[in-house]
Amino acid sequence: MLKALKQKRRNRRLQQLIDSNSLELWPKVAAELEADHLHEALSGEFCALELCIQRGHHQLLQQLLQRFPELLQRPLHDGTQLAQKVLTLESPLRLLSALLSAGLNPNTAFNGKSLVELCLAHPPEQAMLLINRLAQHGASLDRPELLQQAMRLRNQPLIKFMVDSGAPLETSDESVYDAEMLAFTRRCVEDKKIRDMWV
Repeated sequence: MLKALKQKRRNRRLQQLIDSNSLELWPKVAAELEADHLHEALSGEFCALELCIQRGHHQLLQQLLQRFPELLQRPLHDGTQLAQKVLTLESPLRLLSALLSAGLNPNTAFNGKSLVELCLAHPPEQAMLLINRLAQHGASLDRPELLQQAMRLRNQPLIKFMVDSGAPLETSDESVYDAEMLAFTRRCVEDKKIRDMWV
């Protein structure tokens, strides 16, 4: 009975924290939390971490994960990881930054796809912002499949960005790429080589 009352009070305070998005309340709430509590359902089927993501509470999410960094690697109830959930949003930059600041490995992969590859599923301008943020935290971009994916998207600014970021050009079958995009990519690679010679 006492345990159930404590859980109810704790969940109520945690829900109030999320509803208010007030970092001033965080220290008092944090004192009675354990990592598992952030995975308990609060509103319907959603836990505290999911609610922070849904509502875009990036600063609060960062505080939660800095206190319990092990949650960065723990799947949510639907089997997805936090980073995967964040990258399904239309505007995930601030939340992704929160995960990275809390200790997310920028080279993490899910089902064989790296975070950079998942970012390439976003519109090109947003993809570049997301990938740049990953690169700032040490993401490896020196894999040919990243540039290959950009070429398939047929977006020249994105291709140039990937080349300038260090993604190498390797094509085993050039026939699968648009000729104009392939030629543009090669020019970008040559331009980068020339610039690098003068650095």
